[in-house]
Amino acid sequence: MEIDTKKSRILLDCGMDPSDNSLPNINSKDIGAVLVSHAHLDHCGAIPYFDFKKIYCTTPTVDLMYIIWKDISKLSKTYNEDSIKNAMGSIESLNYGEEKKITNDITMKMYDAGHILGSSSVYLDIDGKKLLYTGDINEVESRTLSPADTDIDEIDTLIIESTYGAPMDIKPARKVLEGQFIGEISSTLKKGGKVIIPVFAVGRAQEILSIIFNHMRSGSLERVPVYVDGALIHTTGIYLTYSHWLNPKIRNSLENGMNPFGDVKKADNSVFDNDPCIVISTSGMVQGGPILQYLKLLKNPNNKIILTGYQAEDTLGRELEEGVKEITPFKNKIPVNGEIVKIEFSAHGDYNSLVRYLKKIPKPKKVFVVHGEKYQSLSLAMTVWKTLKVPTIAPTVGSILPLF
Repeated sequence: MEIDTKKSRILLDCGMDPSDNSLPNINSKDIGAVLVSHAHLDHCGAIPYFDFKKIYCTTPTVDLMYIIWKDISKLSKTYNEDSIKNAMGSIESLNYGEEKKITNDITMKMYDAGHILGSSSVYLDIDGKKLLYTGDINEVESRTLSPADTDIDEIDTLIIESTYGAPMDIKPARKVLEGQFIGEISSTLKKGGKVIIPVFAVGRAQEILSIIFNHMRSGSLERVPVYVDGALIHTTGIYLTYSHWLNPKIRNSLENGMNPFGDVKKADNSVFDNDPCIVISTSGMVQGGPILQYLKLLKNPNNKIILTGYQAEDTLGRELEEGVKEITPFKNKIPVNGEIVKIEFSAHGDYNSLVRYLKKIPKPKKVFVVHGEKYQSLSLAMTVWKTLKVPTIAPTVGSILPLF
């Protein structure tokens, strides 16, 4: 999203479309700064392609973005190492609550969004007018993170995400989801099968690792080899490095000498032997990345793939979710004989969580609903209007609208 105050122009995030890695149409010379809410592909993936003067984000986001960008440069060749170095040189990192004047008329600070490590909601003071861009938010505490901060200064305009913005988008309690997840893994391991778990490298991977090893330690899940592949190897290391940004339970585990993400092994040919195991790899939407080489395991009806997150349209993950019988991740077709299960551990708040968030933060005077499929955005816009009785808009891509 672009903010044009007539005195300055900035971007709120600059991502790629995860279904095809397409880039936004931007003239970077006109942009004074990019404010990055968090290190996910659809929020930061396009940045090195452009030549931005200044990039602002939280400290953990810097390291996580570097891993994401390196991964993109290898997989899609969208940009190269020099472009990444140039982008890294333009970054200034901030802590939560730290104020920074970024243009002549804009001051910013960041609040914890509870989505992934270092994720933030961006608060702007634009010549006295106050804007909050939520980024992706999670109002509920997760295995690794504290909930989104709602102790926020006054707001004139709110820009809120709507990934799960429809009343039907209500997720089961986390304990219920974990029980289903562990049950699905256990049933496959008991018959000697293998479990493939595609994950996003940042956030989802660490949640899944934490759940699996917590249940292995308690004895509720059989101890088998857990293999990992892709960028999650490095991003999990970054989570450990920034442990003081994680929730108190995780910090306490680390202080007591326990790795909350367990004892994992780098995936090798052992994955394809006859013993049961768990394979966790990127990408989360099964759209490129090392996960593709493990899909051949689905030839065996004893094996299972568990989709743990949202699968966008036109991705292989969505095809699997919809029950495709044959896939072609490379040149040769693979029959899908294994079981396909979806148990969604979203780092986004569901509909009820978004409504609670709206009630906890200061009442805005105007609301824009973004970052959702059409039905979800329109549904949340209607909910906001009914709840807060303020002008609420779900803009389409390319819209130009007054901010205040």
